[in-house]
Amino acid sequence: MFENRSVIDWPTGVTVYKPDKCYNGYTVINPYRSELIFLIDMRGRVVKTWYAHPEKRAESWFSKLLPNGNWLSLVYRTPLLHDASSPWRQPDSFSREAFTSSIVELNWEDGLVWEYEAPKGWLIHHDMARLQNGNTLILLEKEVTAADISKKPIAENFIIEVTPEREIVWEWYTTEHFDEFGFDANTKKLMGEQGGDIFHTNTLYVLPGNKLGESDPRFRKGNILCCQRNTNVIFIIDKDTKKVVWTWGYEELVGPHHPVMLNNGNILIYDNGGEAGYPLRTRFYTRLIEINPVTGEIVWEYAHEPYTYKETAKFFSPSWGSVQRLPNGNTFSLDAHKGRLFEITPQGEIVWEYVSPFSWGWGTRALDSGMYRAYRYGYDEIPGIDPVFKKTSGHMDAPPCSVKVPSEMGLPSLDLP
Repeated sequence: MFENRSVIDWPTGVTVYKPDKCYNGYTVINPYRSELIFLIDMRGRVVKTWYAHPEKRAESWFSKLLPNGNWLSLVYRTPLLHDASSPWRQPDSFSREAFTSSIVELNWEDGLVWEYEAPKGWLIHHDMARLQNGNTLILLEKEVTAADISKKPIAENFIIEVTPEREIVWEWYTTEHFDEFGFDANTKKLMGEQGGDIFHTNTLYVLPGNKLGESDPRFRKGNILCCQRNTNVIFIIDKDTKKVVWTWGYEELVGPHHPVMLNNGNILIYDNGGEAGYPLRTRFYTRLIEINPVTGEIVWEYAHEPYTYKETAKFFSPSWGSVQRLPNGNTFSLDAHKGRLFEITPQGEIVWEYVSPFSWGWGTRALDSGMYRAYRYGYDEIPGIDPVFKKTSGHMDAPPCSVKVPSEMGLPSLDLP
């Protein structure tokens, strides 16, 4: 006998919460390309809301907390978005000139502290990083011709470092280092035939201080860890020489996102699955993995059981995604397209889960609850919130969280670049 249950009964908000096993705090929610950003507590209550851009209608990709308590965000504006006379719709064909892309820094009161707007023909995309010297690293793309790579125009993925005064003081271009990736002849041939967005870099992560970097200069503090979704590779750029000094993933990853380095030198990766690579590789589930970058060994892995080795899986996001190791040893991530956020123990137990009720976009586009990235922050990192939320978050009577972390797994580094 079937229950009289409809899809409109499916839950949103917090669906799992085990206070004594969680890293309790606040989670930043960016519905993909929404004008609003939300901060929620462990019970799913909205404790803070702010606009992607306080002075203009704009869409936010994601936001992350800076050590000074401000928020750094990647935002887009399009002619159709801020033209009230036209219904919002996706442009029929993608054009960098149709977008105004910016990195903005906002204070707690939603005031604009700083902004870098990309010049015409440049598109900021996917990631950025604030350095301790106050400069900002930004990932961009522009259309170029590189005959030694492809006879067709390609999307050049490049990185710039800008000062608070917006002066460019460091640059790095993928095409100038193409031969350092070690692509074989067949891969180069297939990339050349395709042209266009053949790299699709999606991560710009500056290595923190870590144990491995003390003995191996490839992994030293300040070098840059990146990820190319379309080539299935993650790689490290030596900040001083600009050379690609380490790569991994050609045969192991499928469409990956958001690699981050831990205190022991291991790298945590959101390995999407789906379809990517030259030639194409396919996998129909998403997994989170932690690797030893010297040996290439996978020392920890999470995928939704018992679907891991079947053709389809309940945890499957073929694009987008992020992964964060929490200070207590748990891991925070999301099923990006479903808008499902979760925290798991090293043993894979789900101890917190949240299904976003927030749609992204406006008008006819407000149909999806997906999000590109999400981050969890401890209470001490965000002191400005009304303390009532902390006192009633549901964990105050729980004993301090004790998580058994295997010795081969790493924790977040406190030695920031």
